[in-house]
Amino acid sequence: MTRLSLRAEEVPVPSPRPPADGDREATPVATRRSVGELVGHIARTYSLLILLIISVLIYSFWGGGVSTAFNSVASWRNIASSQAVTGVLTLGILLTLVSGNFDLSIGNICGLSSVMTAAAYSRWHLPLVLGILVGVAIGGAVGGMNGFLSTTLRVDPFIITLGTASVILGFTDWYTGDQSIINGIPQSLIDFGRSQFIGIPDVAWVLGIVALVIYYVLEHTPYGRALHAIGSNRAAAKLVGIRVERTITSAFALTGAFAGVAGVLLLSYTGSGNPTIGPTFTLTALAAAFLGAVSFKVGRLNVPGTIVAIFFLAINITGLTYAGVQNWITEVFTGLTLILAVALAAVLSKERKAKRPTGDAAVATGPAEQRRNRA
Repeated sequence: MTRLSLRAEEVPVPSPRPPADGDREATPVATRRSVGELVGHIARTYSLLILLIISVLIYSFWGGGVSTAFNSVASWRNIASSQAVTGVLTLGILLTLVSGNFDLSIGNICGLSSVMTAAAYSRWHLPLVLGILVGVAIGGAVGGMNGFLSTTLRVDPFIITLGTASVILGFTDWYTGDQSIINGIPQSLIDFGRSQFIGIPDVAWVLGIVALVIYYVLEHTPYGRALHAIGSNRAAAKLVGIRVERTITSAFALTGAFAGVAGVLLLSYTGSGNPTIGPTFTLTALAAAFLGAVSFKVGRLNVPGTIVAIFFLAINITGLTYAGVQNWITEVFTGLTLILAVALAAVLSKERKAKRPTGDAAVATGPAEQRRNRA
């Protein structure tokens, strides 16, 4: 019996014989540890998705007529439609944020594109497609200017884009006389913002297409890898041959172009070029972008997490509105979400980095021990 026991310890492959008493005691412990690790991994990786599901359940069973209004088809369609503008803005700013830069003018660029697209129809009498291209091109031009100034003058993009936001706000107020442009907008564009395809609003389909494009660019192209490299270590990215200044400028330009797309969607959804509504999207877009880094790829900006974050904010704001809370509460909720998202993403990222060496060491030790046993 002693010789058989020694041989079982020396063989690296588990023996088909029934385990010894010590093995029977160790097996449940290992199983419990593996299940606990799995649960912890799911909780960290999909925490925001879990919170989204919990939020939906809370408002679905909220009394006082809240659940009835929240669970209606019209409510869900309204959520999907209203988040198209915010979603496109948030996905577009990921390109700039991944490169380690801020753009605080995206909401203002969205409003400018909305106003200028409306002006292209109302005052310049341009065709439908050309008017859309004007709005997108204006957004891309302003975004490219932000990138050029920040890289050429070597000024913090935070300051550059904050100044750009103020200039845009003053320009739109002057150009419109602080009045919305409502005449001359093509009815087909307005109908697009209010119609559905297989029960899903058309503007929500645009959000889905933009999400796929941004995901592919960031995860499956050399350009996306260059943005990640610049955001991780700008000096090292330059040493390996990445044209840092040109790449950052193009990221700002693309962010501006997607803000232009959001502006066209805003015009389509509201039916008017409103000079005041655009800036209100900036804080929500930034909150959703950073909140998205809490899930899926913890501590890293990513498209799936961003999409979940967008609808997490929308569902909670919609539910609180149905519950009759005052408007300032929703603003506080968005601001606190931004603060907590940044803090939580940083903490989870540190935990992942701290645990990685331990896990690697354990993996490396196992085969080494087995090789020694075989020897």
